[in-house]
Amino acid sequence: MRKYADTPMARSDNVFNWHVNLKHYIMRTTILLACLLLVSMGLSAQEIKENILENKTYMERMAYFEANPLGKGQVVFLGNSLTQGGKWDEYFPARKPVNRGISGDNTLGILNRLHEIIAAKPNKLFLLTGTNDISLNRSNEMIMTGLKSIIYQLRAGSPETKIYVQSLLPIYNGANVYKRMLGKEKQIEKLNKELEKFCKKEHIRFINIYPALLAGKRQLDPKYTTDGLHLNSDGYAVWVNQIRKYVEE
Repeated sequence: MRKYADTPMARSDNVFNWHVNLKHYIMRTTILLACLLLVSMGLSAQEIKENILENKTYMERMAYFEANPLGKGQVVFLGNSLTQGGKWDEYFPARKPVNRGISGDNTLGILNRLHEIIAAKPNKLFLLTGTNDISLNRSNEMIMTGLKSIIYQLRAGSPETKIYVQSLLPIYNGANVYKRMLGKEKQIEKLNKELEKFCKKEHIRFINIYPALLAGKRQLDPKYTTDGLHLNSDGYAVWVNQIRKYVEE
């Protein structure tokens, strides 16, 4: 028995079993996180109830994605209106990235449509989400549960995909027309720190765009925004410069 335990066949079996067990662990963890997210949403008394899955823009974008499916091995930008507003194929024409941003989307909406991303096995995926969760009065704990579930599902379903997690962007409430975001500057800052810590632990590339757009403490530079939240062309230029080496490497 001892001799067999040291043979190449035995070692190969051990490696195979380890990978199978790891995959099962990731799947169980992902299911647990998704359940916790849904339960916590139901228990949050102060949360603004708004079902992204019934949102008109969300449904229109989902129909567009179905009509224009992803190819295998592409570079994908996944997120909310900030991602949707980016002209990624123009910024990086050699890489031909695909825009999978949806205005108003949040972690729950992304979880709902993650199957399309996983099936396409992208070469690289750039993720930015969480701002709309904050606007719905969700806690950072709840948002991190959703973000972790997104990342664990991506890793389990498309292990060869290089995941780049981008920080949330700052806001400028001096001109912010989105009243739900008033007073949320500190929560954004704290969430970025939690996200960075998680990415470091999980050995995922975290791209901290946040500082490059600041004009003061926790304040988006007004020269980069159209409404205190969304970016103008100059703001996107800063974003592009922050991620260029990761897109093009």
